[in-house]
Amino acid sequence: MSLRDQVDRAVDGLQTAAQYLAASNAPLHTYGARPVPSLLSQSLTDIRNVVDHGPAFSLSDLPAYIDAAANLGGTIDDRKLLLEKLLTLMAKLSGESPEFSLKLQQYVIGILYKDLPHPPSGYLALPAPNQQAPVDGSRPVSVNTSRDPTDAYRTKPVNYAYRPADGSDYNPLIPSMGKAGSPYARSVPSLRCLPPASLPSADLVFDKLLKRDEFKEHPGGISSLFFAFAEIIIHNIFNTDFSVKGWTRNNASSYLDLSPLYGNSQEEVNKVRRRDGTGRLWDDVFSDGRLIYMPPAVCALLVLLSRNHNYVAEKILCINERGTFKDIRVCDPATLADQDEEIFQRARLVNTGYFMQIILRDYVGSILGLVRDGSSWRLDPLMSTRDIDHEVSPRGEGNVVSIEFNLLYRWHAAISEPDEEWTEKLFAESMKGVDMKTVSVKDFTANARRAMNPGPDVKKWTFGGLKRSANGRFADADLARILQNATAAPAHAFGARGTPEVLRVIELLGIEQGRAWGACTLNEFRKFMGLNPYKSFLEWNPNESIAAAAEALYHDIDNLELYVGMQAEETKEPMPGAGLCPGYTTSRAILADAVALTRGDRFLTVDFTPFNLTTWGYDDCQADTADGSYGGMLSKLLFRHLPDYYPAGSAYAHFPMLVPERMKEFAKDLPDDVGRKYEWDRPRLPVGPTVIVKPYSEVQSLLAQPATYTSSARQRLEILTGGVHLGFESVGHVLTDEQQLKNAAQALSSLTDALIKKKQLQGVGAHTRYIDIVRDVINLIPVHWLSDDIIGLPLKVEGNPRGTYREQDLYGWFANIGNYVYRNTDPSNDWALREQSQEATREIIRYLKGHLVKLTRGLVNVEGITDSVLHWVSGKNDHSERFLSVLVKATGSQSSDSELDGLANSLLASVVPTAALFSQIIAHVVNFYLDEDKVAQREQIVRLVERDANAEVIPYVFEALRLDPPLSSLLLTAKSAASVAGTAVAKGQHILVDITGATHDPSTFESPKEPNYGRQPRKVADVLGLDRRGLLSRDLFDRVVPRILGQIFKLKNLRRQPTQSGQLTRFTEKVHNVPEQSYCDMNGRLTPFPGSLIVQFDE
Repeated sequence: MSLRDQVDRAVDGLQTAAQYLAASNAPLHTYGARPVPSLLSQSLTDIRNVVDHGPAFSLSDLPAYIDAAANLGGTIDDRKLLLEKLLTLMAKLSGESPEFSLKLQQYVIGILYKDLPHPPSGYLALPAPNQQAPVDGSRPVSVNTSRDPTDAYRTKPVNYAYRPADGSDYNPLIPSMGKAGSPYARSVPSLRCLPPASLPSADLVFDKLLKRDEFKEHPGGISSLFFAFAEIIIHNIFNTDFSVKGWTRNNASSYLDLSPLYGNSQEEVNKVRRRDGTGRLWDDVFSDGRLIYMPPAVCALLVLLSRNHNYVAEKILCINERGTFKDIRVCDPATLADQDEEIFQRARLVNTGYFMQIILRDYVGSILGLVRDGSSWRLDPLMSTRDIDHEVSPRGEGNVVSIEFNLLYRWHAAISEPDEEWTEKLFAESMKGVDMKTVSVKDFTANARRAMNPGPDVKKWTFGGLKRSANGRFADADLARILQNATAAPAHAFGARGTPEVLRVIELLGIEQGRAWGACTLNEFRKFMGLNPYKSFLEWNPNESIAAAAEALYHDIDNLELYVGMQAEETKEPMPGAGLCPGYTTSRAILADAVALTRGDRFLTVDFTPFNLTTWGYDDCQADTADGSYGGMLSKLLFRHLPDYYPAGSAYAHFPMLVPERMKEFAKDLPDDVGRKYEWDRPRLPVGPTVIVKPYSEVQSLLAQPATYTSSARQRLEILTGGVHLGFESVGHVLTDEQQLKNAAQALSSLTDALIKKKQLQGVGAHTRYIDIVRDVINLIPVHWLSDDIIGLPLKVEGNPRGTYREQDLYGWFANIGNYVYRNTDPSNDWALREQSQEATREIIRYLKGHLVKLTRGLVNVEGITDSVLHWVSGKNDHSERFLSVLVKATGSQSSDSELDGLANSLLASVVPTAALFSQIIAHVVNFYLDEDKVAQREQIVRLVERDANAEVIPYVFEALRLDPPLSSLLLTAKSAASVAGTAVAKGQHILVDITGATHDPSTFESPKEPNYGRQPRKVADVLGLDRRGLLSRDLFDRVVPRILGQIFKLKNLRRQPTQSGQLTRFTEKVHNVPEQSYCDMNGRLTPFPGSLIVQFDE
């Protein structure tokens, strides 16, 4: 065992003990407060962070901090890497000293935001306040800015914020700031603007300083897909109007509004929208035709964002958070128009939220090397802060992009070899007879305007040789192939002599634009950004050949043009805080611009709220730092929209902007041997399309052959339990022993009664009682029973205030495990669910095995003594010894570690994953019989339970489950070739069983939509897709469920709370054209399990 492993093991042990002590000593009631780690626990976490990631500060950092202190208010030496060291410091302190890291981050963001003036201090031309961006490159259209053009599609005022199509009204005081059709800003007025005759020819500059001599792979492992996404950002904010003299007008807005997808004018937006009341776009469309002539990965990414808009719009309509949306089939035209506009605008806010998150988390995360270094920390320029004088720091004030940053974002040197070949082919086909090695800028722009015209109908646009299907969509396989090719292709390194010759004319255009704009020199820009100006060409680029060529062209370092100077400057090496590795000036300026673009956009800051995006939408576009992508967000889109081609755990999905082979090397230096958890090879193609099975007979047949058509449950259980042999039958025999069944029925009945009495609330001066019957009773029943009587977990309750686990926390563990094992159909959630479930499993097994050791080995060992002490301190609720003793005896388990591991894992795998499903089933049944027309049935159930006629209650239970099944569908995999529902199925092919369809099959159930309490319950049970073990084992289920229902339904005048809280918060959508039911929790997060249902009853 290495020294590091020994330290890790020691720290882990100490952390476990510290967390146990803190939890045991925590107060019984938190009154809504969030738990704070103890000083000891936090200190051990700090030690672990240092072991894993190194110290936050070292002596080698001193020169950079000294230089910054000595030059306050002046310029600094960026070769001392102050910015990189500050970013590394903040990232590492985010775990050790989060408050200090936050304060430091606020200070850095303030500096970066103030790098650029807000509003701009100058423009290339006078802004025209009453202009709208032209649709086709013609003259701008005059508009009345007092009324937003989108108002034409609304019949009444709205109370939600939305993005105007042309980027106007982002600043209420300066409505035209940054709108499409405005002139570029100038950040740095130049005092060294040389006459044209004194400047070298652009051709000569390209040949001597920019032309690629050989391919040099990017040193930081950046993939071609990174630059494909960069193209979307660049085209989002830059669209120079070449019909205007001097190229002064920008036909794009200056905001990250995802205009390449939506457009820069109302006319362009109208082309991509359906306007059918659903707020959706046409399938796989986008607005900016320029991107068709970029490498195909650019458009493939844009199509994902197009699909994501429709996904979000459908969810917003299905969830219908405020209950205002109507069925589009019965809407009048005015209502339909208003509804479509609201859903579209809210979905656009959510989708641009995704765009922003991908920029900050994947794109900037790769720029700073955070993904490569396994850090989930990110710079957050959107946060609300106050300055030291308590003045609110500015946010959402607007933005105007400048010519300096237009010149900065031309990263042609980074183009990959496959993209270089693709570009050569594009120009050869679209510009026949044009020699790209000699063509002039004037001739090229004229030819490009003629040849590169995709046509007016966006629904017919194609790219990369793809074809649309009859429904207008591109094939998932084609999109995945393009994106995975881009991920696998290394980008070229930044720096001098890196641009392919095929892009010569594009570089000439950049040089000529900088001169036409009178752009500042490189040194002027560096001084503006607070960096030391260069004193010589050799300081600018230590490569003597490059420096000598630049000197021959420009003579004086102060004459070096901004564009050329940034392109051919010395580049950074990969290091903490540096992943993109461009030139030093570019590296510093990128962050300032990223902060300005995001912090200046009111729809990403002050108006980025759950009210405007909906609660679900706001939550959906938040990053999950525990999803295996180290804070990335693009993986969520890949998993969501191409699930068959990006399986869970694929490095191609988790790290799409890094070449997988290089990231695999980087992962070797990350803690916990995390690299073994990823699949590094390119994903295999799916065997075939998912086969949908709906008829009852077919569903019953498939579910009756678990060895031939398998779910993922068994495999996931083995992952959780470490692959030990699971003895389900042995545990099942003990759980369903007659005496155990009697004990369980009595215990669960008493638990239900006790929880109702404990959790109910009484209105002031009223005889009505209120209770959240799902959250505080139904979901907690298996938690208490398994903790107290089966496993022996120390619950923190009134009878055991020194317990370790709170009820809702433990339910969260059980729900995560149940979700991971039985539900878990979204690969974007798989990593987090697996990690959380494994952590919960390890903790439960630790307690359970301690109990088993004491029962088999007695007290003459460390584990037995420890278990006795823990029971004495915190286990007053624990009565599990009776059941565990019977289990040990019945299974004949001895005291060896392997046998006890097997027994502990078998028990956990049998009961814990079924707990949340068990609660969901009870919730569905209770919800079904809460309807006002079911009072007679409720009363009948109570009478039957009082007569101990449990068997007669079961038909009522399964009829409710038939009409409202807990699982809407179940995904199976064929273990061998077969024929399913008349369709040939290959080995490994997926089959989606439509459980709702089977339970409503009229050929099996007469009048399937009507309740009939005389149906055979087993006929229903056969197609519910439930794993009949643990709490769902037939004997146990049939014995205890009637007793639980009897306790609930006997409440006097039981009824729903007469508000939305009296209904289950759920919605139904179509997945593979199969209805799928989901729940929303109070934060808008989707969950497979119900979380709340408030009822009331009388004393």
